[in-house]
Amino acid sequence: MAIYLDIALQLKNEIHRDYESGDLLPPEQKLAQRFAVNRHTVRRAIDELVQDGLIKRFQGLGNQVTQPAIDYALDNQSCFTYNLSKAGMTLDTQVLGCTEKRLPKDLTQRLQVDENLQSVQIKTCRSINQQPTTLIKHHLFGVSLNVMRGYQSGSLHKYLQTHYQYQAKRGKTRLKARMPTLDECQQLNIGRGVPVMEIHSNYYLVESGELMEYSISISRSDTFEYSVEP
Repeated sequence: MAIYLDIALQLKNEIHRDYESGDLLPPEQKLAQRFAVNRHTVRRAIDELVQDGLIKRFQGLGNQVTQPAIDYALDNQSCFTYNLSKAGMTLDTQVLGCTEKRLPKDLTQRLQVDENLQSVQIKTCRSINQQPTTLIKHHLFGVSLNVMRGYQSGSLHKYLQTHYQYQAKRGKTRLKARMPTLDECQQLNIGRGVPVMEIHSNYYLVESGELMEYSISISRSDTFEYSVEP
């Protein structure tokens, strides 16, 4: 067996036995010293673990044991807190801003609404186990800025239901993968080489069918696995 494959097998066994999801492997230089090989050989061994999905490389961080992806279902009733609650996870929400603004022209065209339409825009950062995972920009319609400034944590849709008796369902959803901006890297604590998933979602009021929210979420691609319900 090639030396790098033997090292990969040893590391694989150690990961299963001694490591938790999110743990970092020792630096490649230390691994090279331990196995009495050069760093190139260690790098080839770790390449095998990356291919197996056991390790992810993060620029400036190192080689991290992967965490099982969260199954995130994009169904009619789903919202961020709802999906995580179904998976038995706890969520922390940080409100980054709450303002009233006119919708950008590209959004008015996409949503086919009046170009002078105002919305309350709330920016949030969602964290799982104190790890930032998702940035969301909520464009809300038919709500008061003063009322929405009272939202501080938890489910935004639950807050809307409490204060406005709004019941919403998901409409059209668009997804695309891209590389993160510098600001997104800093906010999500990721390297520039980790892609993000950008999701655009429409939410409509169940009773009237009117548009209640247009949201844009930016999530770490190494955290979520999306499924689309028929």
